[in-house]
Amino acid sequence: EAQWKSIIAEVRTHYKGQIYWALPFTEASLDTPFTFLQDVDGIYLLWSAKLATNPGATKTDYANEAGRLLDNEIAPLTAIVKKPVLLAIAYPAATGAATECIADGKGGCLDLNLLSRPNADIASASLSLQTQADIYEAMLTAVNARAWITGFISRGYYPPAALQDKSTSIHSKPAADILWY
Repeated sequence: EAQWKSIIAEVRTHYKGQIYWALPFTEASLDTPFTFLQDVDGIYLLWSAKLATNPGATKTDYANEAGRLLDNEIAPLTAIVKKPVLLAIAYPAATGAATECIADGKGGCLDLNLLSRPNADIASASLSLQTQADIYEAMLTAVNARAWITGFISRGYYPPAALQDKSTSIHSKPAADILWY
C-alpha cells in the first residue's frame, strides 16, 4: 500500500493528466479494495468475465449475468472508492467465449490470449463472429442500465488489418458495428 501510494504521488509530480488503475476482474477478487485506489482518478476494469455456464445461453442470459456480476462484485467497490469505472472488455470471436472455455482440442480450455495476434491460428477453436457480437450487445445492455459505469472500452483492437479471425479485435467484425451503433 505504502509503495503504491508513493509511486502514484511521484507520478503526479511529473504527469498532470488523469491516472487510472488497471484492475483485472475475477469474481470475488475485489472483496478487499486497496486503499491506494483513493489516490487514483478512476478504475480501468479489465473485463473478460464468464457470462454463461451453458453453451446454449442467449444474449439475454449474458446481459443478466453481466448485470449480476456488475451489481454484486463491482458496485460495492465503487461505493467504497467513489471513483469512475471504465469497463474495458475483451472477448474473442470464438465459440465458447461466453463460457470462458474455448476448446483446446484435448478436452480442456484455451487461454483466451492465445487467440490474438501475433499468435498463430488454433484450429481446435471455432470461429464465431456472432458470439463476439452477442457478447458485446449483452454487455452494452448491462452497462447502459448502470449509470455508475462511466465508460466502455474494447480491448485487443488490432488496427493494422481487418481480421475475420478468432482474436479479441473487433476491427471489421460484427461487434464493431454494434459499438458503432
